[in-house]
Amino acid sequence: MTRIFIEDQELDVNQGFTNQLTYSVDDLNNLDSKTTSFSKTIVLPGTNTNNRLLGNIFEVGNANFTVDSDRNLAYNFNASKSAKARIEMDGIQVMKGTLRLLEIIVDGDYIEYEVALFGELGGFVSKLGAKKLTDLNFSAYNHTYNITNIANSWDSANAGQGYYYPLIDYGNVSSPTNPLFSKRNYYFTAFRPALFVREYISKIITDAGYTFESAFFDTDFFKRLIIPNNQTRLQVKRNRIFSASPTSTVDRGNAITLGNQVLGSFTTTDSKTFTYTGATTFNGTINCNFVGSWTLPFEPISGSGIGRFNLYKNGSLYVEGNTAGGIFFNTIPATVGGIGNNYTSESFTMQVSFVATLNTNDTFKINFDTYSGASIVRLSFTGNSVTVDSDKPTFTAITLNETVTVSDTIPANILQKDFFASVIKLFNLMVTEDKYKEKHLVIEPYVDFYDLDRASYQDWTNKLDRSQVLKIKPMSEVNARYYQFKYKQDNDFYNEKYRKQYAEGYGDRIFDNNLEFAKETDSVEVIFSATPLVGYQNEDKIVSTIFKQNNNVEETTEHNIRILQAKKITDVASWKVYNSTTNVFNIPNTLGTYTVYPYAGHLDDPDVPAADINFGATKELYFTLLSGALSNNIFNAYYSPYMAEITDKDSRLLTCKMKLTQQDIFNLDFGRFVYIDGVLYRLTKIKDWSENEICEVELLRVIYTTYNLNL
Repeated sequence: MTRIFIEDQELDVNQGFTNQLTYSVDDLNNLDSKTTSFSKTIVLPGTNTNNRLLGNIFEVGNANFTVDSDRNLAYNFNASKSAKARIEMDGIQVMKGTLRLLEIIVDGDYIEYEVALFGELGGFVSKLGAKKLTDLNFSAYNHTYNITNIANSWDSANAGQGYYYPLIDYGNVSSPTNPLFSKRNYYFTAFRPALFVREYISKIITDAGYTFESAFFDTDFFKRLIIPNNQTRLQVKRNRIFSASPTSTVDRGNAITLGNQVLGSFTTTDSKTFTYTGATTFNGTINCNFVGSWTLPFEPISGSGIGRFNLYKNGSLYVEGNTAGGIFFNTIPATVGGIGNNYTSESFTMQVSFVATLNTNDTFKINFDTYSGASIVRLSFTGNSVTVDSDKPTFTAITLNETVTVSDTIPANILQKDFFASVIKLFNLMVTEDKYKEKHLVIEPYVDFYDLDRASYQDWTNKLDRSQVLKIKPMSEVNARYYQFKYKQDNDFYNEKYRKQYAEGYGDRIFDNNLEFAKETDSVEVIFSATPLVGYQNEDKIVSTIFKQNNNVEETTEHNIRILQAKKITDVASWKVYNSTTNVFNIPNTLGTYTVYPYAGHLDDPDVPAADINFGATKELYFTLLSGALSNNIFNAYYSPYMAEITDKDSRLLTCKMKLTQQDIFNLDFGRFVYIDGVLYRLTKIKDWSENEICEVELLRVIYTTYNLNL
């Protein structure tokens, strides 16, 4: 007897109902994919029970308010959301996952529902939908951007959670021509918070309503993987993107002196004319609050006048300050006093606002202009401010001692499902569903997936239907000739230099299985880009570099998402972290001096590497390797046994017919080897299984249960 449940409520099924289910863990025809269990279309009758459980959705005018946190059932049923489901046969669970409503058939009073069930992995991916990494909540890690927090984070290099400030050369964070720097000392701008891959994965899974277990995710290797910031510069989102204070005095017709309290997307060299350096057009308000006094300092002039502050853009008058906010001044008779005396003085308090549009590299300044009366007016400021406020929150460069909102530092526009899939592909992970726990994923690398205990092997010899045709296909007829393992292309200086010189990406690997009849190319590509490591003469720090270069001048650049290994490296030559401010000798102020540094790179240790997250060893290193080996890369560690198995000359793909019981399906474990006629196989797929029927089974012959990788 077959029973189908939705959100633990039983649906009515047609008498004699049977359905074909497919179970799969891997797709040998597509190296770049992982698969899940699924059913063929199931037709349910429009009974009162089914109509009620499916929210009477057959009614064309049906509309209801739903609450996502409640069970997807009855009045709360939402066809655009997955519903928890399972199939039982004779009381044994043969599939659990999610139910999707595909179509409703209405023929007069006759109603049918076409539905399908998908394994929990498929339901998990559906739950992720269009969610991005920036939707994850990391607010617990918001902190003050200062050298203390930066340096303290270096002790969390393999914590798997929290934040870590790696030393990365983003360009213009050190200077090869300045003897103070020479790629030894760095500005504080070289340090941006990175988050750990382990915590990204954990939040992605749990936020989708799932749980997981993975011995691999709990290894020191995985817990030291980080995702660094990938913006042009470390930024914070705010409405106020500029603030300055006018100082000293200014004469009529001259720009006021704003001082050097500059934030975000504005730069200045003389504290008078400011340049907007934001990447997108700014539409906002420049607010001015002026407190001070005016004087007519040189000679008495009869009469009165009006003066006001005006905004100049790119050297031309852009917006006039309003008259109501102008300074009205009265003169005194010419007979009073003598030349050189201050003849009159009056305090003022005023507010002026300018609505402005600024494009990248536009300049602005504020002048005080008189429109009548005295030719000379001098202003003395005592308490003033000029601010630039965006109509919408804008990303602007962060400064020391500001609060880092960690969610603003996460790589933008990265879908959670793409991130998760790339981590799965990078380490050739197998994802299965726990049969006993609801929405629980088990994730382990292929190299650790199979149970090597002989007692766990299953003998399915007697389940084989020998009256049916057996198909044995050499894997040379299934495989591609070339397998490309690639990081996503990026155009920073060293990535582009390597690609031009070697016609392949830094850290990529092309595997040729030398099968004569195979012609196609199969690819595994992740969303991350590789990050070249660079060392400099007479310097013992090896640093990941992500910058562009134009006429030998470094330029910071927005870049693709990266993945690196973190480690606090000790016993290096003393070096310093500098502020951007300088002392009286024009030397940058020191924030800290260290003999350790927060390394991050594709190698676990650039001095004695034992693990490399590049797919293959690079043809060139941009630093001197002291010792260690480069063979323990991603391909050798996580793909080599898999490729050896499927490309061996004796490798065979067996497709046969079997009769499997409900108990066989309930106990199904793709990590257990299967014996048939004394030959050992890896189970890859069960197709169109149904109760008491013959189904198709796909198995890959085991060449070796373990492989000596000689790493």
